[in-house]
Amino acid sequence: MANYTSTPEDEYDVLIEDDLNNKIEQCDQYDTKILSAKLVPALYTVVFLLGLLDNLLVVLILVKHKGLKRVENIYFLNLAVSNLCFLLTLPFWAHSATHGGILGDPKCQILVALSSVGLYSEAFFNALLTVQRCLVFFDMETLSSVPRGIITSVLAWGIAILVSLPELVFYEPQVESQKYKCFFGKPHFLPADETFWKHFLTLRTNIFGLLFPLFVFIFCYVRMRKTIRFGKRRYDLYKLVFAVMVVFLLMWGPYNVALCLSTFKDYFCLQDCRHSYNLDKSVHIMKIVATTHCCVNPLLYVLLDKEFRKHLCRLGHLGNAPPQPTERCAPRTPGEEHDLSAEMQASFRQSQD
Repeated sequence: MANYTSTPEDEYDVLIEDDLNNKIEQCDQYDTKILSAKLVPALYTVVFLLGLLDNLLVVLILVKHKGLKRVENIYFLNLAVSNLCFLLTLPFWAHSATHGGILGDPKCQILVALSSVGLYSEAFFNALLTVQRCLVFFDMETLSSVPRGIITSVLAWGIAILVSLPELVFYEPQVESQKYKCFFGKPHFLPADETFWKHFLTLRTNIFGLLFPLFVFIFCYVRMRKTIRFGKRRYDLYKLVFAVMVVFLLMWGPYNVALCLSTFKDYFCLQDCRHSYNLDKSVHIMKIVATTHCCVNPLLYVLLDKEFRKHLCRLGHLGNAPPQPTERCAPRTPGEEHDLSAEMQASFRQSQD
């Protein structure tokens, strides 16, 4: 079936009722349950466990070790919380794919809305991180103080919640084959027809989940590329911030494009049976792939952030015997540094004698 929003669709037993004409109804519809039953339970379980561990470690390192005295760390912390919001819904969707249903009211709307809040807040904080790096690059740090970073974070969460409110309105649990399923439908108190709201929700997803962060990234990157300093300063935190943004766009971009084409297929002359089937299949597969994004960011931190690796290495020694001074990640105390310096001086004198 066609998918119309960024919220969990058919693979989560979120069903959308279409007003299809007789020609389309004769087409073979793509059965999302075949792939979902085989792949989704195992994949989502692995993503949930790995993502939960990774993002909790990120929160621990940021709060306990790196501190929140820098705006970047505040945004990275909120980014990890966004991933956790998205992750918390995965066990329910895995259960849905296995048993063919979800929990009843009001958990249906809450799960779909929580998923959307996680997605949109991540898009916003990726954009804020990019803007923050751009301000630092142009020596405008005074415009991004810690208090302003906190206020901006609160505003970002507020906007993400507001943008996700339609999920509480358009989705409701209904019983089908003695199982709860989350159905899309227009409430009677809203104007316009159901097709209008499907188009509206798809445009909302593409604007806030793809076009807005993409525009911010391109604008900041082009501005920075025009300066002479870019070549000298690119090997800084810019790598990490840009890598996180690029991965987000690459993983969610294909889904948003497929979703847009599927929703507006009549306008793109894609309403025939073959194109409809392929679009439904693409939306389904791209959504499953995009869902794995929430466990990728911590891996980027390990690969691109030396300070994060250092703190992670220290955490690895908690509860164990103190590491030897020769270990790469073991910090030396002032006494150890003094002893090592004395030994080096003695060796130098002996070589001179």
